[in-house]
Amino acid sequence: MTNRERWILALWLTGVGVVVWAVVQFGFEPVTAALGIGGTILVASPAKAIIRRTWAWNAEPSEGAQLDAAAVALNRAVERHWTTEAGRRKQHLVVDRIPVRWDTVHDPRSRAALAGDTGPLTQHGTLDALIDDYLAQPSRLVIVGDVGSGKTGLCVKLTLELCRRADPQRVPVLLQLSTWDPAVSFQDWMVRRVTEDYRFLNDTTKYGQGSAMELFLHRRLLPILDGLDELPLETRAQVIRTLRDNTHLPTDTVLTCCSAEFRAAMAEEPLLDSRTVRLLPLLPEDTVTYLESHFPDDLDRWQPVLRSLREDATGPLATTLSRPLMLFLARATYQPRDSAPEDLLDEARFDASEQIEEHLLDMFVPVVFESPPVGAYEGNPARASRDWPAPEAKRYLSFLAGCLDSQRRSGEHGAADLNWWALPALAGVPRYAFVVVPAVIGTASCCLLGLLVFGLFGRPAFGALFGAAVGVVFSPLLGLVRVQPPRRFAPRRVRQQDQLLVRPLFIDLGFGLIGLVTGGLIATLLYSPTFGLTAGLAFGLVFATARRFTRPTEPKHEITPLRSLLDDRNAVLYVWLLGSAAGLVVGGFLATAGSDEARYDLVFSVSPLAQGVMGALVGALLSGGGLGMVVLATSAWGRFLTARWWLAWRAHTPWHLVAFLDDAHKLGVLRSTGAHYQFRHATLQHRLAAGRTAPSLASPGSPGAD
Repeated sequence: MTNRERWILALWLTGVGVVVWAVVQFGFEPVTAALGIGGTILVASPAKAIIRRTWAWNAEPSEGAQLDAAAVALNRAVERHWTTEAGRRKQHLVVDRIPVRWDTVHDPRSRAALAGDTGPLTQHGTLDALIDDYLAQPSRLVIVGDVGSGKTGLCVKLTLELCRRADPQRVPVLLQLSTWDPAVSFQDWMVRRVTEDYRFLNDTTKYGQGSAMELFLHRRLLPILDGLDELPLETRAQVIRTLRDNTHLPTDTVLTCCSAEFRAAMAEEPLLDSRTVRLLPLLPEDTVTYLESHFPDDLDRWQPVLRSLREDATGPLATTLSRPLMLFLARATYQPRDSAPEDLLDEARFDASEQIEEHLLDMFVPVVFESPPVGAYEGNPARASRDWPAPEAKRYLSFLAGCLDSQRRSGEHGAADLNWWALPALAGVPRYAFVVVPAVIGTASCCLLGLLVFGLFGRPAFGALFGAAVGVVFSPLLGLVRVQPPRRFAPRRVRQQDQLLVRPLFIDLGFGLIGLVTGGLIATLLYSPTFGLTAGLAFGLVFATARRFTRPTEPKHEITPLRSLLDDRNAVLYVWLLGSAAGLVVGGFLATAGSDEARYDLVFSVSPLAQGVMGALVGALLSGGGLGMVVLATSAWGRFLTARWWLAWRAHTPWHLVAFLDDAHKLGVLRSTGAHYQFRHATLQHRLAAGRTAPSLASPGSPGAD
């Protein structure tokens, strides 16, 4: 045990001793009142930030073997996640890979090649050739191209290839630049993003303190930054300055951007010594080959389209399908045999490529939701996917896309994060909902618990009134607590060498006061002040430290939004079990040791053994239910439940919102980046947000890769 641990343990023991002395000296009620008033003042104190820093301590910085272990675990988690994501994006099969080609815009390595310092340089070719060349001769790589030219798909493939190296010097992390808030330093954003997506890095026992930051500072992270064009011009310049000037960023960082936006950014802030390659539009013959490979036994429907692509390589249709995103949308929209791809040749409807693009974007969501393709729901066998009516699915997604667009600042056009835990703020759920809902549920639950406990002693009316009073006082206050990010807990024994991490001090204090006051009052009213003090201290300690002695652990599943939600829900259930276990012990103790000092007799006669068992069960229900409600009301999952009910009541989203988002991800409408959802492409998000409708097309689609 370290000196700091000894000091904090001594302080806690001193505090307990002071409370016991005060109760003996002045009585239970005055001390309880003083603690409540003092705790309220302390929570409202403007000096709480200073107090938090004073009382917080950390483990030693991650280094050496711990840093190596963190890098290995992170590499494994990144590969696991993006392998799953590539499968859902239909990028893992050879037949699904769109034949994108590239050529070199600028290559500073050519100077070194003239001096004989490098081997032969590849100047153009396939994506496989570009990845092989990058792995053989790493250097800063900038990938440019038109909207929907396949830049994100290339990033996913490159990330997986880097992860599969035998002994990676740096771990690739694929990050969407559209999620960066310029109010936060680029370095801090990158580290925080990695920590949020791969929360097992917070395990200080295994990886040390601040392992993500240490990986960054030791140049062990290889950022693959996607979507520079999705930031405003001035923000793009900040990114380029960071890449150029931050010495902790490796020189072989990968960056993607649309061509025109990158030229404008380079005019503001040049990025020297970077290799720039451009993704080329698909050749008509490659487009034809791709479509033929997907419809080998159904080419008659496609013959007019294939003929047009061969004969008019510069027409609206060929121009539209020269981009991988639009080619995939065409394949998905006209997958069913009863559809007519030749409609795309209707010059009365589509006299320009922009109109064809809008049509394909409008039809994508109705198609994949009206009749999902075979295999689209694979990967989650534990739950059967639901049938979502296509018009309602599009309306739900349009609402969410509109919320994302509205929160973006002027000049930002990228796909924003759709986080389930941020849904209350994103969708504008009023604050009073998070006060009223806990107040109603908490008051009703506490009323029933009080009725049960005091009803056993012949005072049901008093118990119901007491429980309702507790719910009215404490439940609304829980709705005012600032929501916390999702948690993942693994209960385990706290070892001596473990470093204790102080959780938010004032939330713990509030939880402790709830346990102390309610548990102490109930035991005092039923038994005596001595037993009330004992029960109050026990419940207060359990409530205050319910989440303290747990650690994030390395996940056994890929990082997904659904996984993070289940983890947070399981954390709430774990705390409920912890409270039940504590109540089991305290209730059994009071029912046996305090039987002679009980103020009231039970309404029925039982043996001492049965009385002890009954007391243990009642204590488990009381403590587990109370602590469970406290943690649920302040958890990300609890806030999400309230937001979900509110939005469903307003018909903005479905009642089963989690299942809907998961199915939209499986269908390829949404993509997953760590624990965050995003729309598959910013173009699709903005089109849905525009609220334009399209005629229904009852046909199955097949999601594929950008």
